[in-house]
Amino acid sequence: MQVRIIPTILVKNFSEFKNRVKFLEKYFSFVQIDCADGKFVGNKTFYKVDEVGRVLKVNFELHLMVKDPLREIGKWQRVRNLKSVIFHYEATKYSDVIDNLIVCLKKKKINAGLAINPGTRVEKIKEFLPYLNKVLLLGVNPGWSGRKFMPKVLNKIRALRKLNKKIDIGVDGGVNLKNAKQIIKAGANILYAGYSLNNINNIKTFKKIIK
Repeated sequence: MQVRIIPTILVKNFSEFKNRVKFLEKYFSFVQIDCADGKFVGNKTFYKVDEVGRVLKVNFELHLMVKDPLREIGKWQRVRNLKSVIFHYEATKYSDVIDNLIVCLKKKKINAGLAINPGTRVEKIKEFLPYLNKVLLLGVNPGWSGRKFMPKVLNKIRALRKLNKKIDIGVDGGVNLKNAKQIIKAGANILYAGYSLNNINNIKTFKKIIK
């Protein structure tokens, strides 16, 4: 499978958002916006729909670290560059709710992704894999960026790849130049990075790793 890098935007205010977008758009055609509501996770990030839609010109996806993903999806459905939405298993847990969220996204022609925290076993989401475009494995407990990757997540990548050979597997949290090759070797094909993509030298090195 083709390996890709997707930069993440996890910021506190509009000024930080604009600066991050201005930098990333020079090097990437697709980005992820981390949406934290301060309820599902302890911190709250900037992700106002109107201002994001006005500034962001490249295609993007949402990583919804929120307690009510369906409500959030409704706010974003008309933003033209939105291509994918990832919501958390831990925010829903009930099969019928997850099924409804996947169906809702597919009807809107938006790719559906499901994220799980480091403490959640991949077997918990096995039944949903045939209907998802992507699974996002968190390498750290969700929150702010810059924390250390948990090595046990490598085993989760391997287990998930055994369950499904074709699905996109992304890893987000603690991904850096030192562990990127390990993560790819374990079976992931999408590397999400925030803090590690803050300068052009790191971006160039990351791109060499995935060639």
